[in-house]
Amino acid sequence: MTRAEILAGIAEVARVELALDPAAIEPRARLVEDLGLDSLKLLTLAAAVENHFRVALAPEDDARIRTVADLVAALAEKLGGDPP
Repeated sequence: MTRAEILAGIAEVARVELALDPAAIEPRARLVEDLGLDSLKLLTLAAAVENHFRVALAPEDDARIRTVADLVAALAEKLGGDPP
């Protein structure tokens, strides 16, 4: 799975689960500061992304994910996606 496909999947999950505009889901967007996600919305996004991609994010993954690009990279790693 390519990073573009992962990004598209994240945008779809964010639209469905959080009613976010998919256009706002760009790699540089910060989850808290730019997208306005609070702790509950972050957990909702994490759970929905795990279900969508059929992966489990570890606590150490959570600690390093601050932007959409970080989330894409973590998922690419789990899915064996294309390199950065």
